[in-house]
Amino acid sequence: MAAKKTLDFLSNGVPTFARSQLLNNKAWIGGEWMLEGQGKTYPVINPANGQLITHVTDVGIEETKLAITEAYTAQKKWARLTAKERSGVLRKWYDLMIKYKDDLAKIITLEEGKPLVESLTEVAYGASFVEWFAEEGKRIYGDIIPSTVNDRKIFVLKQPVGVAALITPWNFPIAMVTRKAGAALAAGCSVILKPSEETPLSALAIAELSHEAGIPRGVFNVLTCSRETTPTIGQCLINDDRVTKLSFTGSTAIGKMMSISYFTY
Repeated sequence: MAAKKTLDFLSNGVPTFARSQLLNNKAWIGGEWMLEGQGKTYPVINPANGQLITHVTDVGIEETKLAITEAYTAQKKWARLTAKERSGVLRKWYDLMIKYKDDLAKIITLEEGKPLVESLTEVAYGASFVEWFAEEGKRIYGDIIPSTVNDRKIFVLKQPVGVAALITPWNFPIAMVTRKAGAALAAGCSVILKPSEETPLSALAIAELSHEAGIPRGVFNVLTCSRETTPTIGQCLINDDRVTKLSFTGSTAIGKMMSISYFTY
């Protein structure tokens, strides 16, 4: 019976949502929705039936550089907040994900094809990373290290590295995002997320919720781009000195390509 309901859900086009704003097709840069990057969009297809869901912004180098600028500027203010203040914002983000878990699950199933029951599980799993890092961010302790000489004291202070570029795969379109972004944001870093071109809608949905939760403009950005544009965007992120952390989960082929780009830069 559950399988029948899932098939009906997938075959009836775009489902209804409690909150329609969560289904978005624009890149999220500097707290603004950008519809046409480099004047182009690309299609997102429902894998269950091959039908078009929507066309999504296909960003280019100009939009990527804008996202880096916005993230670089916003990160300094975000880092100046106390760990407790950042934790409070992340907790609100978690609460909103749980509140709208049904809508988020529908979006996962719509663009990725995962059964709805599994999508609901992923939303809870993905939100739990935000909850975890919201608490652990308050416990980023320094260290006191015994000195080898009597007139010296050695201590370690942990600080955010800056702008973190995150590249995530299609198979867990929310959980892989929150697993990376939750840690970076809790530490005081800003984020530029490049989700899989096949599943950008889930990332854009939680971007909407991040804004409502109070994550400042420019601290969390989402670059959507087609498979053809992805190498250019990745190269742009790698080659910009303002991006100080890169986290990638994906295919071996793309990982090799990015490693070569990094070590030849």
